[in-house]
Amino acid sequence: MLLAAAACALLSFAEISAVQGEKPLRTKPSTSDASGLAVERCFFELPTFPKSISLEVTRGPRVRELWKDSFHEGGKREGDEEEKDKSPPQRVRGLGEEAFWVGDPRLGGLYVLRKNAMLRLAVGGPEGVAGKLRKLKPLARKALTRL
Repeated sequence: MLLAAAACALLSFAEISAVQGEKPLRTKPSTSDASGLAVERCFFELPTFPKSISLEVTRGPRVRELWKDSFHEGGKREGDEEEKDKSPPQRVRGLGEEAFWVGDPRLGGLYVLRKNAMLRLAVGGPEGVAGKLRKLKPLARKALTRL
């Protein structure tokens, strides 16, 4: 649980409040491990639940391989029906070594690569992708300084 608490320390309640207009009620940390990767998560629950923020940090020696497979065609196979239905990752400039928005406005997230860590941030609410990125980019910048 120590690692998950570290994920929660990447953003302050004041930083989230400045972007969302509400101070988080609580954090909910969690962790998991998967073949050479350690995943730390922190859910920042806000009074208006859809405004809550989810932060995930994946670290380990396989992060760059996972990044390449996820964002540079390595993991996509010709004729994969599931991949055909997904929108391609949208490049986001000015964050980390590389960053992408993945998914639709409802379930998507911002992914950022820095050194041997991959950061994912997501926020609920009615905004489209551009509105969510306006909120998530400053939070990602803050988190990256503490990564």
